[in-house]
Amino acid sequence: MYEYIIHNDATADIKAALQRDRKTGLRIFKAAQQLRDDQDAMDRLTQRDWGGSPNRPRPKTATFNTGPWVEAQDAQMNLWRLRFFDEELAGYRFIHAFFPAYNRYVLLAVVEKAEFGMIHDERFNYELKHPISKRIANSYERLVEESR
Repeated sequence: MYEYIIHNDATADIKAALQRDRKTGLRIFKAAQQLRDDQDAMDRLTQRDWGGSPNRPRPKTATFNTGPWVEAQDAQMNLWRLRFFDEELAGYRFIHAFFPAYNRYVLLAVVEKAEFGMIHDERFNYELKHPISKRIANSYERLVEESR
């Protein structure tokens, strides 16, 4: 069985989303709770490109898609991103660490994704030098150290 942990940083992200927009924040909170309670969904979190796209879900019942955070994976961090198809959550990404030795997923961040190609967009853009990426990497490294 998988274990799903919501890291303190992700909890803070969810609380901030609740303060910005209560309706969206509640949807984010419920989505995290549903993932935590669904072993089948957890099994999908580290499947490359599972779920297809919002217009063409694969399988047809898919409500999200997953994939590796390539730049983080290249830096030896086992980090994955999840994008929900729900229109209210479409702009958010859930960033998970996976620790296969423990069958443990840790939700490290719930972040708004920057618009592609927008130069001055401060939101999360997957670049490792981005402040949110640095926060995620630091939390990941602490978890790795704690697991040794």
